[in-house]
Amino acid sequence: MAFSFRTLGVALVAILGLSVSSQALASPETDALSACLIRSSTPQDKLVLTRWAFAAISKHEGVSDLASLSDAQMTQVDKAGGALFSRLLIENCPTETTAAIRTDGVKAIETALSDLGQSAMQDLAGDPGVQGALVGMVGYMDQARLLKMLSDAASK
Repeated sequence: MAFSFRTLGVALVAILGLSVSSQALASPETDALSACLIRSSTPQDKLVLTRWAFAAISKHEGVSDLASLSDAQMTQVDKAGGALFSRLLIENCPTETTAAIRTDGVKAIETALSDLGQSAMQDLAGDPGVQGALVGMVGYMDQARLLKMLSDAASK
């Protein structure tokens, strides 16, 4: 099995939540790796992960107007993310990483990092500022039609 930086990059993209739901596909070894990564991550680690994901997403042309990062800032975020992923996979969870790769290949890392990313996003969503921003969008929804649809669905 050959690994490359491109393969690792694809696995890291999973952190952004862009992969298929991992729970249905994960082996016990990959589940153990996911659990280890989440258990080994501090709130500060999850913030590093979130900052890295935000910085990466901000480079997409469809959202790049919402945030501007200098090359120095991007390098700083990349270094912090690289150090975090190295520590988690190599130092904190080496047994789980090895077992999961043996069982599921590099997909195991993609799945486990996606699970870690979901955990970080759940923590982030609990922030009062984030909650306020999320609720702001509700005012622009067609609430009457949505409530009617939900009411109709519940009555059937």
